[in-house]
Amino acid sequence: MAVKTSKRASSDKIASPEQPKQLILNPYESVLILKATLTDEEVDVVLEKVKALIEEKGGEIVSSDNWGKKKLAYEVQKERRGIYIVMHFKGTSATIIELERIYRFSESIIKFMNIRIEAADLGKSQPIKEDKAFSYKGAASGRGWK
Repeated sequence: MAVKTSKRASSDKIASPEQPKQLILNPYESVLILKATLTDEEVDVVLEKVKALIEEKGGEIVSSDNWGKKKLAYEVQKERRGIYIVMHFKGTSATIIELERIYRFSESIIKFMNIRIEAADLGKSQPIKEDKAFSYKGAASGRGWK
């Protein structure tokens, strides 16, 4: 029985990939809907935790807007209203992964959405025009917008 020996010339030592000198920060928008029963101080505490996490992961906050209490289109976690927060920031994909993990475990956040946006749209957010929730039911046109 012949014993096979592997012949590794110079591949015994696997070279580790070089770390990038500077991480590329992509522009993101994060929309949070908080429980409407929270006080202003509690909302500030949640925002400070989120901002600290983004900065800890090497991100940069560009803008943060509180759109106030709005009626939800449908009931979420037995809530009919929520406090809308829109944040624009620069970060990495690792930042988004950690943010979503924190959002899921937070009891004061009932809904969230993180999207990557164009760099030209960074810092530009428009509040919802009406306090009325949008619904496609009973829309006169096929598009749903009146």
